[in-house]
Amino acid sequence: MHTGNRDSAMASAKRDWLPSRFALLLSCVPHLGERQIAQVLHRWARSRVSVDEFLSTPLETLQQEWGLSPQAAQALTEPSAGWRKQFGQMHALVRRHGVEVLTAQHRLYPLALEAFCEQPPPVLFAHGALHLLQEGWRFAVACSRGAPHLALEAVDEITRQAMHEGGIPVTGHNTPSYQRVAIAAVRAEKPSVTVLDRGLLDALGEDLNRPLFPAARLYELEFRTDRDLVLSPFPLQAGSLGLHNQRRDELVFALADVVFAVWVRAGGVMELLCRRAKQLGKRIEVWKAPDGTISDGVKRLMEETPSP
Repeated sequence: MHTGNRDSAMASAKRDWLPSRFALLLSCVPHLGERQIAQVLHRWARSRVSVDEFLSTPLETLQQEWGLSPQAAQALTEPSAGWRKQFGQMHALVRRHGVEVLTAQHRLYPLALEAFCEQPPPVLFAHGALHLLQEGWRFAVACSRGAPHLALEAVDEITRQAMHEGGIPVTGHNTPSYQRVAIAAVRAEKPSVTVLDRGLLDALGEDLNRPLFPAARLYELEFRTDRDLVLSPFPLQAGSLGLHNQRRDELVFALADVVFAVWVRAGGVMELLCRRAKQLGKRIEVWKAPDGTISDGVKRLMEETPSP
């Protein structure tokens, strides 16, 4: 009977910490990257360990049994660590603004990420119209940096036409082609999904309502949580780093059912993602300039597509 009471208490303690809350806590710990967070969440979901017990785990055990790096284990066991206060602030913020912290156990976590990404993000912060992950069809427009003006104009037209046919654009927020896709949606008052290369706070401000696109302020003064969705695999306060761009692009392609390849640089990230999308059976639509010109990356994609 004593053992049963103890097991019941442990189960209750664990229920007090939903995977989303635990994932938010882990995202606040310094030196704890995606791979380690994924390991901890996976092991914790299958263990009888409560979060309080995990937080009191000896440093050596965290490294040997939980797979944490020495730096992350040290940060986690530091009693006066600043991340604990930060977690309290971030937990209050997500509750106040209705931010969803999605893990693989969440019913709304996009299965498309698990199918496309070699290492799906263990934590995905979502703010806004979550239903966009479950309804309609989504599209991305692949247009590498340095694309000619004619290609950028094609991005506008392709986006408008796809939205007219019921498509929901998936885009980023800080390259010319991504911005054009998003602004086309804003002008048409159509929903869109934006994947960030930084945390929600850095992009949307302290109240999570700042417009993502400077040009959008001509049309709207606040981010429309009732219409649009913004996603980030990065901690809420994270800034932009170079490597974040590749992660952002990967998630954009993963979430799209159709990819419009407009201007793709040969050997670049966009070409690699188009190849992966094609291998996984996603529909790839290729754009040609009025004179028949296509980019080197698109040409290579077409040459490798077998004839029907």
